[in-house]
Amino acid sequence: MKPADATLLLPAAAWSDPRVHLLDDTWLLTIFTILIATAVPWMVSFFDVGFAAAAAGLLILGGIHLAFTALINPARASTRWRTRLLAALHALGIVVVGFIWHHAGGLQNPAFLLVFALPVIGAIFLSRWQPYLMALLAIVVVAAVALAQAPELRWYVTGLNVAGGWLATVFGAEGAALSTPFPGFYAPSSYFIVMLEVFAIVAIACAVAAEHLGSVYDRLYANVSVARAEAERGQELWATLIEQLPLPAVLVDAGTLQVICASESVAAQFGEGGEPPTGRKLFETVRFTYPEVIQELIAGVGGVARLNMIRVGGRLRAAEVRVQHVAQHGRRFALVIIEDRTEELAVRAALDVAGHAALVMDVDGRVLAFNKPALGLFAGTEIGADASHLLVQANSPVRWWEPSVTGRRKMHVEILQRIYQVTSTAIALPGEEERIYAVAFLPVARAAISDEAAANATVVIPALTQTTMVQQS
Repeated sequence: MKPADATLLLPAAAWSDPRVHLLDDTWLLTIFTILIATAVPWMVSFFDVGFAAAAAGLLILGGIHLAFTALINPARASTRWRTRLLAALHALGIVVVGFIWHHAGGLQNPAFLLVFALPVIGAIFLSRWQPYLMALLAIVVVAAVALAQAPELRWYVTGLNVAGGWLATVFGAEGAALSTPFPGFYAPSSYFIVMLEVFAIVAIACAVAAEHLGSVYDRLYANVSVARAEAERGQELWATLIEQLPLPAVLVDAGTLQVICASESVAAQFGEGGEPPTGRKLFETVRFTYPEVIQELIAGVGGVARLNMIRVGGRLRAAEVRVQHVAQHGRRFALVIIEDRTEELAVRAALDVAGHAALVMDVDGRVLAFNKPALGLFAGTEIGADASHLLVQANSPVRWWEPSVTGRRKMHVEILQRIYQVTSTAIALPGEEERIYAVAFLPVARAAISDEAAANATVVIPALTQTTMVQQS
């Protein structure tokens, strides 16, 4: 099969709440970022990192990731308590990131603070106000770590008010026991204050950007939801149309040949025992004489099989089968339409074995149908040919096939040294003034022509031979 002929399918989403799924992906990205940002300086630059504490923090983040994965299970209903639990886990993750930063350099590793941007932006997948809340939490966590590590900053906070003095007391004892990655590193208190101010501005900016990102995502997701709903309604509509089609039609899985849905007339006209075809194999429902032809059309690019014999209840019926590939529910299907051609085949066979040539023409003399004897009598005849060129009648109208007012006309003509009785019969069309004409050429013996008919004979010159026409009343 050519790639251009393949059916393009849109896979269905594997989750019921894409927001929570994206939140889980954000934390997975955060874990890998922290792991690389901590391990690479530790191995390459001999950066003094509290590896055991940092590893414990990463394990906690891994547990939070597993909790997110369990909560986004489609089998779990989306409730208010689940949303609150997701928010609590998200806040806990930010605190753990601060703990890892505390043991991965802290104030001497300010670039690590960029990691906080990921959970702040990812909070938009919880609600519109969550990014601002998580940004404030990140600022508080970073400020707490800074107070724990910088004596100069604690001294500066002590002079603010009573609360500042209390904070300096809380974090003072812990900070005295800390070891620094760069023992010779020293920075004034203004450096730490500026760093915290810049981090606070960046965190709030990330929250604003996350809100804008959330609004864009909501619009896109709304459009996708509307498009998917319309597609599902469209699939339901054409599935219903297939079931209500007056023609026998079957929707078949192109891979397994299983019938997905079928019109009601399939079981009535071609089914075995009148059983519903849905859920059964196609060739168990409709018994084709040559199923390989139909299977090739279904497995390939579709097409038309002009004549196929189908066995129904011990009898044979002729049918024309059309196969068109379609897509439904993420799979490739084939629409098989079966048209009964038994009567047409029987009429055509009867005309072909008849002892006389026959033509069917419209009011303008264009050939609509003919049988095999007619093809032998008028070589080169084809559908749409002009009948006025088949027999050229001298001294009479060109439209020789038109009968009289009685709707029937007989004449005798000589073609290839043989006499034929030509009978033209008008056939009325429902609701139309125009008629079609059935013309039969029946060979007769030359001796049967009367002297009177011979006297009234006129010469007819066909396209290839000279003929003599004798018109009868």
